[in-house]
Amino acid sequence: MKTMISTSRSALVLLGLGLAPFWACGGGGSSSGSVETPAPSKLKLLPATGDIKVGGALQVWAEDAQGHAVPAAFSVVEPQGGTVDASGRYQAPFTAGTYHLRATSSQVPGAVAEVPVKVSAYLVTLTPAASAQFTRSDHSATLLPDGSVLLAGGMESSQLERYLPASGTFVPAGDLGTKRWAHQASVLPGGGVLLTGGVYGTSALSTAQVYEAGTGPRTVGTLTATRMLHAAAELADGRVLLAGGLPATGSDVYATSTSEIFDPATGAFTTSGSMASPRTGHTATCLPDGKVLIAGGRNSTCWYGCPELIWASAELYDPATGTFTPTGRMTQARYGHTATPLPDGRILIAGGTTPDLPNTDVSSSLEIYDPATGTFAAAGTMLRPRSHHTATLLTDGRILLAHGRTQGEGSIASATLEVFDPLLAKSTLLTSDLTTRYRHTATRLLSGDVLLAGGTEGGGGIKLVEIFR
Repeated sequence: MKTMISTSRSALVLLGLGLAPFWACGGGGSSSGSVETPAPSKLKLLPATGDIKVGGALQVWAEDAQGHAVPAAFSVVEPQGGTVDASGRYQAPFTAGTYHLRATSSQVPGAVAEVPVKVSAYLVTLTPAASAQFTRSDHSATLLPDGSVLLAGGMESSQLERYLPASGTFVPAGDLGTKRWAHQASVLPGGGVLLTGGVYGTSALSTAQVYEAGTGPRTVGTLTATRMLHAAAELADGRVLLAGGLPATGSDVYATSTSEIFDPATGAFTTSGSMASPRTGHTATCLPDGKVLIAGGRNSTCWYGCPELIWASAELYDPATGTFTPTGRMTQARYGHTATPLPDGRILIAGGTTPDLPNTDVSSSLEIYDPATGTFAAAGTMLRPRSHHTATLLTDGRILLAHGRTQGEGSIASATLEVFDPLLAKSTLLTSDLTTRYRHTATRLLSGDVLLAGGTEGGGGIKLVEIFR
């Protein structure tokens, strides 16, 4: 299901975050052979307490004294304390405070339980967490419907693992069979995760797999072309767009301009329109009207004997027609940048590698694309230059820009992070005491905290994990 966070500051749509509780039943047999469900002798609301960020979410459920899940009606005691739906998904308000959730039994009149939930602002701090089980860089991290995070692929391992926020630990989640990195991971209707393309050994892949909780990974369809370092976007109708990428590994490889669509209803990939320019290292970002903004990228990996072009151009993909049309032009050519949807529907473009700067190729510039005008406009600068970093929309409408390739910090990989406020066009800087990293992942948890995992310090992959709070 889709969970909508909406206030004057934030209206981010999260895909695949719903979790319906499982109602367990028990009881003895009757003379007629039917099974009756005993009424709970005591009602409990779990978890017993919560600590989340403003605008964050929390899943609660009701149990009887024997620990069996039971039906209940959920509510928030305080009038301005947020909302909770029938499944027990609590959505916190944008005002910090302690609020109370209430469960009223559907079986025993008057059986009520309450728990406090602390809703707080971001501390803008990092906490080291338990390391992942496997070293990973160029991997993917995907929030699952139950609130856990699936780590998949990376240069070093074919193993899958899940991060469990409640315990702060990683647990095994299956095996892809082969290593897969520089791929894309997309959330499907129902909460499955589609893994497409990437690299195995020295070969680009045209294979795809779907991970589903309880069943592990399975092979689906075949891409219409081999793709690595491509872009993917989850369309409003549940289909997935794959665009561009490299068809092979190597130092003199030209990117493709082709695109294709995965349809979860059929499990098949079909060709779609072609972009005006071949692209890799670009971004694909869904807009409020359902179109997809394709921005930047480069045309090849041709470091020797042929020109490498880095694009400032952008295009719009229309799912209704399967075609691309030009739109605007960025203020700076770039690849390895990020594109983040803002609460008001605009897109924040940050950093990247660029030929447009003297004495450096790593950008600190920010710009915003406005779908209403189809134009890009400068939006200030980051406190540090970054490329191959991550950008995560926080529940309060600010953006966490984390790590990345950099210059001027004494290392190719950055130890810094910053929280950018698009309303004030200002950032707050913090520094990791744990590691430098780029080609890592950043995943916003239901609580609003951000899980930073893996990446590289400039050599092999790492296991190191941090939590931004």
